Amino acid sequence: MQDIDTSAIALVDALHATYGRHPGVRATHAKGVCALGEFLPAAGAADFIASPMFSRRALPAAVRFSVDGGDPCASDKSRSTRGLALRLEAGAERYDLVLLSEPVFCAATLESFLALLRARVPDPATGQADPARLAAHVAAYPDGARQSALLAAHAAPASYATTPYYSNNAFLFTGSAGQVRPARIVVQPEAGIHYLSDAQAAGLPDTFLEAELDERLHRGPIAFQLRAVLPSAGDSLTDPSTEWRGAGSVTLGRLLVQALTAGDCDAIGFAPTTLPPAVGLSADPILQARQAAYAVSERRRTLTRPMRAAALSGKT
Repeated sequence: MQDIDTSAIALVDALHATYGRHPGVRATHAKGVCALGEFLPAAGAADFIASPMFSRRALPAAVRFSVDGGDPCASDKSRSTRGLALRLEAGAERYDLVLLSEPVFCAATLESFLALLRARVPDPATGQADPARLAAHVAAYPDGARQSALLAAHAAPASYATTPYYSNNAFLFTGSAGQVRPARIVVQPEAGIHYLSDAQAAGLPDTFLEAELDERLHRGPIAFQLRAVLPSAGDSLTDPSTEWRGAGSVTLGRLLVQALTAGDCDAIGFAPTTLPPAVGLSADPILQARQAAYAVSERRRTLTRPMRAAALSGKT
């Protein structure tokens, strides 16, 4: 059996090979914007998650919105996933939610994910991934086509504030009565879901998302609803590349994003395995692999952060 630390190093190395090495930034979702807000737990949320943080009236929230990929200069108009990372803290408990803008992940297993990243490594001659290599990957790993098909079905998101976000992975939630229930997290924007038209995309710069978000926030907080979606019969607890039909949901609360911050969340290593005691990991192999991979990525980012700070300030 492959050692998990070796697997984690291989995964982070594959991300760097695909997107390039950029000192001081995250291995993926390198381009992002930080914000502050508050989370308002719903009445009865503590019955589903037996945690003191869901019994409070409000919690401070550290938020990061991002664009997929390890390139900190990625275009905001790219047909790729957007990310929402959220940290909640109450007393000794901490809860990180790391979410993507599509209801499925790009791979079902670590093997498939590594193969996809290697298929996406740019050809030095063209600067683009080889279409034949990508086609061969999909033939070998059909799970890799599901997220791509969803992304191809719509244009890029028009705003971080009008994008839904999904955990993809299932987690195990212990309620106040001791019952354990699996669920995936879904975050829905109260402003609705909107994608760019071709005309809108043509008239926008590659860096429009942060300014658009800032403009919205000057008009008031941006609101999202957090829900735990319960699985229906046949919904997989271990394959994040499959979309759930779902069998109802539990409202967990409301997130209000209130203001952008000057990179305050850049020092936070958001990790989907940072959980309060009432939330546990499912047997999803991607989720299990993420714990060690995030640790490897964060160590590398911390070590190279001074290099990035020097480059940004013009120092050598």
